[in-house]
Amino acid sequence: MRILHIPTGGLFLDGIFSCISAYATAMDRTNLEIVIIASNQPSREIAEQVKQINCKLIIIPYRKVNTRKYITELWQFLRREQFDIVHVHGSSSIMSIELILAKFSGCKVRISHSHNTTCDNKCVDKLLRPIFKYSFTHAFACGMDAGKWLFGNREFIIQHNARDLNKYEYREQERLCWREKLSLTEKCLVIGHVGRFNYQKNHEYIIRIFKEINKKNPTAHLVLIGTGEYLNNIKDEVNKFSLSENVHFLGEISNVEKVLSAIDIMILPSRYEGLPVVVIEWQASGLPCLISDSITDECIITDLVRKLSIEEMPDVWADAILHTNLANRVSVKSEVKEKLQKSGYDIQNGAKKLKQLYQTFISENY
Repeated sequence: MRILHIPTGGLFLDGIFSCISAYATAMDRTNLEIVIIASNQPSREIAEQVKQINCKLIIIPYRKVNTRKYITELWQFLRREQFDIVHVHGSSSIMSIELILAKFSGCKVRISHSHNTTCDNKCVDKLLRPIFKYSFTHAFACGMDAGKWLFGNREFIIQHNARDLNKYEYREQERLCWREKLSLTEKCLVIGHVGRFNYQKNHEYIIRIFKEINKKNPTAHLVLIGTGEYLNNIKDEVNKFSLSENVHFLGEISNVEKVLSAIDIMILPSRYEGLPVVVIEWQASGLPCLISDSITDECIITDLVRKLSIEEMPDVWADAILHTNLANRVSVKSEVKEKLQKSGYDIQNGAKKLKQLYQTFISENY
């Protein structure tokens, strides 16, 4: 069985790649080959991670930069390699491009996987909707809201962005190690965020929140993990507010789960999301989370998560963060893990179910 994963936005250390990686790692790989397309130049960390999980990485031109060359090279690759399943990940009907190419290359199982509740280019999305519904054979979504956004009343399967829950457990030794690396004392309040620096994640609002926190607690620190097109703009904002000594940019790292132990509370004031897997990871680490009310309730598995509107002034978020009762992460570990397992976020069970679905789809279509 040969499976091709295509993340339509490129291959980054984001929720989509972590989903692909987690399932590939946990899945029984007997008689199974997994190939991942990168329509950009992936970082060294990503290339190494793909190699570690025993998948093949194929690099083609970036769709957003050279669409014609991207289509040409993807079409040639699909015709040459002949996959049993093409699993396309995105957030809009623009996935029609990859799915139609897969269809005409002879692939009979084409999965459209929705990872968000809106998209950046709604005009093109609307234009392609009539074509899109004929381009895939099976529909997946990370959550109910993401599925309804892309598939409407059509049937879809909720495929949870499951995780190795043991990997994200709080560890005191990692806390001490990372706090030492970042020159943070145990008394420092550390706020964290993980996500690409783009419009969706609302980093400028995060900086405004932290500016208010810094006024009331000058020893507080902010840890930002990720990269993206807005990174330099956000660094400029940090410098403008004289916060550079208290804000840490860690970039794109592959061991986020270790850094989480050093943080006290996470924030996610996104403008929109599908079902953000980072909130699942944060809960698995026993971290209190303050998230935007635009985010689906589906990601709230424990009482560690609270919501606030991004229409509020930043000082409202700042006060909420400063008055958060920080959890005893050792004592809540077993309770949190049990709740996440019952909700379908354990990767071992999830990987077994996904492989069974793959096998069923192939037996029905070939």
